[in-house]
Amino acid sequence: MPSAPADSFRQRALAEFTRQFDTAHRDDMSPAKRRVVEAFLKLCVIHGMDSVSMRTLAKELDIKAPSIYTHFPGGRDEIITESLRWHFHQFCSALVDAVLPTQDAFAFWDAMVRLHFTRQVQLPESNLWDLIVATDRTAHVLPEELSKKVSHWVGLYESLYIAAARDMGIEDTDRRVKVVNTLLEGSTRWFGMDHTADDIERGADQAVLMCRQILSLPIT
Repeated sequence: MPSAPADSFRQRALAEFTRQFDTAHRDDMSPAKRRVVEAFLKLCVIHGMDSVSMRTLAKELDIKAPSIYTHFPGGRDEIITESLRWHFHQFCSALVDAVLPTQDAFAFWDAMVRLHFTRQVQLPESNLWDLIVATDRTAHVLPEELSKKVSHWVGLYESLYIAAARDMGIEDTDRRVKVVNTLLEGSTRWFGMDHTADDIERGADQAVLMCRQILSLPIT
């Protein structure tokens, strides 16, 4: 089956998506900075973001707290920013790898759903990301500049779903896409965690079926 035309909605959206997240490329992060970021995310998953201080982080890393400022002069706010960027970059990289081999809009859509569902139930930090984003919408817990960036990143991600739907011949999908993302972000609530690989594959099949059904709903 031929690949998608270069002027398809999803290919144009994917090109912009890739260009945007490449500007925040995280693969060049030093091993020392990555170690801090990974430790921070781990502690946030266990204790909650508000409970993770510089001292707590230093204890986890078995270093003195002032040493962290060598890598993150901006302190905790900078670590939060870099952690969210790093997590989003990992998600983006996996997403692009998942959709690039697809041959039509339906497969593109399904690949996005599968990837989101699988990472949601396998990676606890995915739920942390969603919690931070949801909390920021109402309580504004993130620095203003970071809050704007996060909203922009989420918008870029949702634009891929919208573009795929348009290639599938479906218009006015903005609200349906938000419903789809809400379903996927809550995957651990309706599916749970700690499943076998076969269980997760079946769960991904269910997620695809439900998201296809949401796409067909007459939401106005």
